[in-house]
Amino acid sequence: MAFLLGCGDAFHLVPRILGNVHGETDDPEEQRRRAFWLGLGNLVSSITMTGFYILLFDAMTLMPGVEGQVHAGQSVARTVLVALAAVRVALCLFPQNRWFSREGDRTWGIRRNVPFVAMGVITVLYLVVWYQEWMLAGLVTLSFACYMGVVLYARDKPMMGMLMIPKTICYICVIAIMLGRL
Repeated sequence: MAFLLGCGDAFHLVPRILGNVHGETDDPEEQRRRAFWLGLGNLVSSITMTGFYILLFDAMTLMPGVEGQVHAGQSVARTVLVALAAVRVALCLFPQNRWFSREGDRTWGIRRNVPFVAMGVITVLYLVVWYQEWMLAGLVTLSFACYMGVVLYARDKPMMGMLMIPKTICYICVIAIMLGRL
């Protein structure tokens, strides 16, 4: 989980931070270069965040007190998560996303995130219903709220992309809590 988090967020945050530090540019070549690296970062981050939730689900089953216990619906929930992850990754790979263009398609941004949000809802419900893990559920919910702010508003207001930082902090807290419990 930590490796995926580090790789995905580095690909996404470094170009975004550098773009904000250096400010806007009128140079078309520099704009194209920035759009490419930010787009690649967005694509990589989208895929690694998806993997993060599959690994989180699996890690929850290793927590003491639940290790080896199979809840009713657990295998179904995991199968649904994996299917949603596959759909999300497939949607991320469509060229209509226009990852490498400053004018990426907002509609595709929403489409590819529908299965991801469904994964988040399933994860939160799983945390609350089966484990009564309210803190973890709150962190997952907050991470999704920050991420969706980026999805919906960062194209028009680039500073909104900085919401990826509190999203990342939520992920780090999730990992720390999970490590403390394993």
